[in-house]
Amino acid sequence: MTTAKEIQQGQILFQGGQKIDALYLIVKGTVSVVYPGGCYILHNGDVVGLCAAGCDVAYAEYRAEEELTVISYPFEPGKVKEMVDKNGDAVRFFVSSLFRQLKEVFENYKALKSQCISLYGHVTENYKDYVALCGKYHLTPGEPEGYKELAELSLAEDMPPWMWGYYAALSQMISAWDIKKIDKDFVSGLLLRASGDIHMAAVLCTQMEEYRKNICQAIMNEKGKNLMELFIVLYERVVRREGPEGEDAAAVRMKMNSLMMELEGQGMEKSAYSHKRAVYEKQIEEIGKGMEGPEGGEDMSYEELSAARELEGSLEMILSYAGCGEELKASFRENIQNYKQISNKNGAEDDVRMLRQKLTKDFYQVYTAAFKNSVQSGEVPNVIKMLFNFGYVDEELAGMENAKYLYRIAGNLPTAPDKGVYSYYEWLRAVYEGRKEPSRNEFDLDYAGYLAERRKSGDITKQEEAEQLEDPMAKVAYELENVFPVLNKVTFGRVSTFCPLFSSHNVLKPLESILVSAEMTSGIFEDICQKDFGAYCREMLFSAPEQGVVREFINIDVRPDIILAPNVGVRGVMWQEIEGKRRTTPARMLVSVFQMEDLAQILTRLTGEFRWEMCKRIQGARWNDLSERSLTSEYFDYIQFYRRNNDLSTEAKEKIKTDMGRARNSIKEMFVMDYSLWILYESNGSPRLNKVARNILFTYCPFSAQVREKLKINPLYRELVEHYDMHMGQKLHRIDNLCQKLRSTGKAVPEEIERERAFIAM
Repeated sequence: MTTAKEIQQGQILFQGGQKIDALYLIVKGTVSVVYPGGCYILHNGDVVGLCAAGCDVAYAEYRAEEELTVISYPFEPGKVKEMVDKNGDAVRFFVSSLFRQLKEVFENYKALKSQCISLYGHVTENYKDYVALCGKYHLTPGEPEGYKELAELSLAEDMPPWMWGYYAALSQMISAWDIKKIDKDFVSGLLLRASGDIHMAAVLCTQMEEYRKNICQAIMNEKGKNLMELFIVLYERVVRREGPEGEDAAAVRMKMNSLMMELEGQGMEKSAYSHKRAVYEKQIEEIGKGMEGPEGGEDMSYEELSAARELEGSLEMILSYAGCGEELKASFRENIQNYKQISNKNGAEDDVRMLRQKLTKDFYQVYTAAFKNSVQSGEVPNVIKMLFNFGYVDEELAGMENAKYLYRIAGNLPTAPDKGVYSYYEWLRAVYEGRKEPSRNEFDLDYAGYLAERRKSGDITKQEEAEQLEDPMAKVAYELENVFPVLNKVTFGRVSTFCPLFSSHNVLKPLESILVSAEMTSGIFEDICQKDFGAYCREMLFSAPEQGVVREFINIDVRPDIILAPNVGVRGVMWQEIEGKRRTTPARMLVSVFQMEDLAQILTRLTGEFRWEMCKRIQGARWNDLSERSLTSEYFDYIQFYRRNNDLSTEAKEKIKTDMGRARNSIKEMFVMDYSLWILYESNGSPRLNKVARNILFTYCPFSAQVREKLKINPLYRELVEHYDMHMGQKLHRIDNLCQKLRSTGKAVPEEIERERAFIAM
């Protein structure tokens, strides 16, 4: 049954992937049809959804560009004939609109194909000329990113060349017929066949649009090497040799203009390329005027020249990418300029301190806006990666040599998210993509608890709470607002002078010597665990009755996630010992991406903190109750009553008193100090702890068999080692009996039990 209906401007009638349940004949208004390879407009007399008649779902988005009046024709996919039979009066609209839409899509297909062929030829010819000129000027030619993957357009399944002529002739023939007398089966077949051909053309347009974008990226992009950058570096070399009026300089300049005009012809002028084009035009103009390029430019490699050019105007590039409001842009620009002019950026004067606070506030807003854009656009230029991973905003503030180094490593950081080592941007992406849950905030609330508190205080409704629990961007916003500022400041270490912007005044060592890598952190943790083999092991219950194991406690090794804060810092943070409530999830630790202090000592301290916090987590409210023997309860009792402990000498008691002062009377901090001595010195047979502390640590943080064997010769450790070996021998005997029992009944020993046996034997 047909019905007339009104549709508001901006409303989406159908979107890609949505089932079409009706066709709409437009009586008044216009509708835009957007598919991945193109778009067109439907007017009065056109039928919305007709091109998907042969598909189960829509493959284009149909949006009302004006207020619409339409007549609705109920429709079920696959039942075209039934719909035609019921709506004979509308057949003439179906047929005429079908041919109009065929023409729109086919013409777009032909135009795109022509553009792709022309564009490929243009790029390859210009690149050949570039290589030839590089040879003439003794410059090793670069290669545009992705150029090797470019090839002539090749469509696996193309439209037959006769297709458009066929439909054009068919359209002329039908226009001469009496539409009322056309066979309904013919109309049904025409709709099905033509809609299938339109869909095929649209799919091909999508493929060609992707191909066209790839070629345009090779000419000019926001990420790295491209043909325009190569020509600019070449142009600078040519101008240095023969001046801006030379024949080759004019030829190179003409080719660059030609490339930019080609992009403009490809519709790229209004995209993100417009800013890049403005930057390139300014560079070309400056070189042409004979202005000096980067210092030492004549002897710089392509990579150095390219990086120097790319880094010019970094702040404007970042602000443009982030899409911040004009007020924020103006404030950030002005504050950065003022900051650059201050000789003592760590000054304690009120005006300097206030400026750092303003910059900090603006920085996090820009950072958040840039992250949101990176998710939406999918394009992350090197300069933006520098913002995300190092806090970089300006080449002068960073120092050009530092900036060039950051530029070189920005796209290839030595991290390994699959092994638990994340740059800060990689961490935020992991949260956004649901691979990691947001961190607990400084009040120890997880994301769900934080939202519950906001709901209780009336900041959000119950519905908003449920929506934000599932919203990936809301999770990232929470991480950026509630966790990032705190951790960035703490890892930086110098809290009173903290400013999150990368600045050369904070760089006191060569950057390449203090860059933290996944290989480095993995090596340090491996070294710690070769001494304290149970440092990151968690006890869990294993049960497999079908394999003959009813109930056994086993230990599993779960190494922590390391997140690299975007700063040049001196500290590390053990932020949380588990994710959520599951004890078998990784801890979260943060260190600066450029760590100026000894990383091994920092990670050893963090391991001690983890040991303490994990024990508290397991013990719960009884963490300091000596009737429930544990690492925390015994150490708490030792510190609390050390003055009455007869096993401690007067000198030992005085040392504890002094150390507690250094630990600011924190028992946890005191333990971490002792744990560091345990790993760094005692494991090598160099005593630093008193007898009581050594006994506690040997009981709960025992050394591996290899270390114990070395320490046995020392009387201070011999009794501890013998007692431990006897105790673990009993455990090993019990596991061996279990394994023997399983084998005697013809059952294989589960892998988990084998691993536990190896753990006990360590």
